[in-house]
Amino acid sequence: MEIEKEITLDDYVLTNINIDTKGYTIRLKDNEEYQIYVKKPRGQKAYDYIIKDGKEIKLSKKVRDIVLSEIREYERYGI
Repeated sequence: MEIEKEITLDDYVLTNINIDTKGYTIRLKDNEEYQIYVKKPRGQKAYDYIIKDGKEIKLSKKVRDIVLSEIREYERYGI
């Protein structure tokens, strides 16, 4: 799978919970929600990404920090 550009704050709208998969998604400005995946290549740092149009797109550090913060809040307080 090809790796594309990063998802930046200009693309990002919100983080959400997908009830069906019990995973987290992000909504982008194209009004679509994308499942968040984590990959840890051998010998490299783990990174979060989505799959859009058949391509892996990493989350930028700022977006990743926001997503992780919102996930912690969901897990602490619920929906």
